Amino acid sequence: MVRRGTQHVWLVLLALAITSVVARGEEPEKAKDAVHIGLVNTLFRDTPEALLKVVMEPFGSLMESQTGVHGQLIMAGDAHDLTQRLKDGKIQLGVFNGVEFAWAQQEYPELKPLMIAVCKDPRLHAYIVVRNDSEISSFEDLHQKSLAVPRRSRQHCHLFLRRCCRERGHEAKNYFTQITAPAGVESALDDVVAGKVQAGVVDSVGLDSYQREKPGCYARLKTIKVSETFPAAVIVYVPGRLDAGTLERFRDGMSRANDTAVGRQLLSAVRLTGFEQVPSDYQKTLTDIIKAYPPPSAVEKPPSVHTATKSH
Repeated sequence: MVRRGTQHVWLVLLALAITSVVARGEEPEKAKDAVHIGLVNTLFRDTPEALLKVVMEPFGSLMESQTGVHGQLIMAGDAHDLTQRLKDGKIQLGVFNGVEFAWAQQEYPELKPLMIAVCKDPRLHAYIVVRNDSEISSFEDLHQKSLAVPRRSRQHCHLFLRRCCRERGHEAKNYFTQITAPAGVESALDDVVAGKVQAGVVDSVGLDSYQREKPGCYARLKTIKVSETFPAAVIVYVPGRLDAGTLERFRDGMSRANDTAVGRQLLSAVRLTGFEQVPSDYQKTLTDIIKAYPPPSAVEKPPSVHTATKSH
């Protein structure tokens, strides 16, 4: 169901390791050095640190069973921090949200995408929705109204909302009278339908799922604004840091993550349908998105990892 889905790529990678162990049952060859995998913190929005540790700790041994390489997951801070660690050679693989990879490439052009993580469509969008009987017809009409932002919302939803507000000279916390943080997309849309809040910002995956699960409720909604196309989350590497064989083992395992019932179930739990080769137009998507969403300035930090709630 919608509220259970997240884009926690670390969990998908863990699922991939489990899938490989179940599907192959192979004994790995011991690797001499660990592969350090850095994860950008915006993948973990609203996730307790204790839960992250519980999930991350067993990943190394599972990845070793999958690839023959001992792996270590590292919380690497924001996009700039992760980029710097890749540049310094402290990390061999990095996991970014797509738009953050566009920022990273500007800072460190040597970075290359290895594979993308996809849920049906590698192109991401955010939607702002209201009740279909509402007089609200544009984002301007939402000024001093209430808004639902589901917990664990994906990064592109937060960036889109912030841009919409800043184009009108405000931060989100000042643009709306109230910002709530429902448990998930389903709860947020239920609140819009029930009139508890006047609008919600959700991603396309969540909105499509809501349409399938609750078509009657969905029919009571209308979209007033759609975001630009955001690129999918991506696993990146620095050429020369890992040998071609290791990279190929990662590609092979990831591409086959959805070949088994176990793999499909685990991927579905995080709203992904699989790992795919990098699309031919992926670089163009990165180039286009960075025009609308340039990197944060040196004095400005990215949106908080935690959703803020404000009421008057």
